[in-house]
Amino acid sequence: MFGKLKEAAGNGAVQKLIDMAAPGLKDQLIENLNKVNPDAVKHDESYEEKVINPLNLTVSASSSGATKLIPGFDSKFKVAMLHLRDELIDATGDSVKLVEGFDKKLPDVLKSGFEKAKAAP
Repeated sequence: MFGKLKEAAGNGAVQKLIDMAAPGLKDQLIENLNKVNPDAVKHDESYEEKVINPLNLTVSASSSGATKLIPGFDSKFKVAMLHLRDELIDATGDSVKLVEGFDKKLPDVLKSGFEKAKAAP
């Protein structure tokens, strides 16, 4: 029973986090992406080191501890950010770009990324 309550709290916390963090996450993501080359974005390890980890610290700090309410947040955040890369980041040219309509798509892509993380083993 406690597990179901914790899961429900985690699900609500994820949506609240997305609603709260999406606008600031966009700015931080753009700043981090401007510092890396397309090859670093394409490879999971370098993308995690140069983009995901700094963003995770920013989100955790700006959430005033809300990320602690989400069981396994760090691994879920990683999956969500890998999904975001696949959906919203274009690293095919000489520089990294965000896809057209990034602002409008960001909350839905974050949500689907966290849902994908929840379904992962």
